[in-house]
Amino acid sequence: MKSAVIVSIFLMLSIHFMAQYKLANTVNGVEFYSKWGHEKWWSKKSDRVLLVKVKNTNSLAVRFQLGVELVKDLRVIESSPAAEYCLDQYATANPRRRGLVFKATASGSEAHPNQFELTDLKVEKLLAMECHEVDIDKK
Repeated sequence: MKSAVIVSIFLMLSIHFMAQYKLANTVNGVEFYSKWGHEKWWSKKSDRVLLVKVKNTNSLAVRFQLGVELVKDLRVIESSPAAEYCLDQYATANPRRRGLVFKATASGSEAHPNQFELTDLKVEKLLAMECHEVDIDKK
């Protein structure tokens, strides 16, 4: 009984945190979700960041490229260069673990973007072995 309660609490928390992400784009079976959060998840006073979660719905591993433009009042205030990532079949990339956290480096009111755009989106399907070789080369 005790383990059933723990499992149900864990499932409710998981659903709560997943529900906050919104689908931003889909390219070749790869779904890009986003939400605004804080640089330090435990501190509401920390800087605002964009978190991008990526889900591969393909039966093959993928290599994807992603860049982000942070926008405030219809003006680009920060642009990140496109970076390349690899994701196994049916896998999900957690933003904080995979470095998919984007922050404005400007100070003052400019540091609070209110919109974003995912740029340079490219997806290439791979064999599973190729994906692991890419991850090893990045270390």
